[in-house]
Amino acid sequence: MTPQCISVVVPSYNPRPEHLRALYDALLAQSWPHFEVVVVDDASSEADYALLKDPRFRVVRQERNRGPAAARNRGAVETRHDWLFFTDTDCTPAPDCLEHAAALLAADAIATGDTRTRVETLFGRCVALLGFPGGGSLGFHRVWRVDAQGYTRSFSSCNLAIRKEAFDTLGRFNETFPVPGGEDTVLARLAADSGIGIRYDPGQVVWHVEKPDLAGFLRWQIVRGRGNYYIKRHVPEVGGYLKLRVWTYKNSMASAGPLLALPVTALWVLSVLFQTIGYRLEARKRRVGLAPPS
Repeated sequence: MTPQCISVVVPSYNPRPEHLRALYDALLAQSWPHFEVVVVDDASSEADYALLKDPRFRVVRQERNRGPAAARNRGAVETRHDWLFFTDTDCTPAPDCLEHAAALLAADAIATGDTRTRVETLFGRCVALLGFPGGGSLGFHRVWRVDAQGYTRSFSSCNLAIRKEAFDTLGRFNETFPVPGGEDTVLARLAADSGIGIRYDPGQVVWHVEKPDLAGFLRWQIVRGRGNYYIKRHVPEVGGYLKLRVWTYKNSMASAGPLLALPVTALWVLSVLFQTIGYRLEARKRRVGLAPPS
């Protein structure tokens, strides 16, 4: 039997060369060699893809910047195979990541894994202890609930394996989100509400670069807050979200220990504050007609 080929889709906008190189090397090192890669350049002003010399890689260019959701959807359309794997230019899949994804997609329509932060600084470690992005240094299963059968109701778009048929049936990523972040939450909720199980495998590992400084962290929280505004419009009932975040915070404190508990708590408070600011800014823009329709 011919092994199933996986189509890896990567949205890209002004990628840092060292990140693109790391992703390229990580994909070449995969234990599952049956894959293609479609990189969708989202009208970058600065991007050099000359290093992507392997014939399994293709670059597709958007004529105008439309955001990562539209880039991922374009990439899925351009793929040649029925199994999709989404990741980002600031991520590096572990060597056996696609092998895990292939095993999961043989049985389930959607699979996600553990997105871990590659920590290099003390500040980055503190951010990772919050459990984001994807799982940070806590692990996905300590940020999002996973049931006894190994299924969850969430996934991150940087670590998502999905059959193309299921992706199309669910309507793909919502392209009306004006900011990066949130469209994966909406798609995951659509899948769960449609009865399509999201299988979690801690062995499907993707490494994410850290958030290295406070200014960047706060900007990220404002963007997340803006995304939360649109999540709320598409998913009015978030169903125990506050309780889930309190549970995650307790897991953060258990992992931080006495030395890092205070700075991690401070970042947690700042994240709540700046997400609230981002949410209110977007709501205000909506009221005065400056935000795009959703």
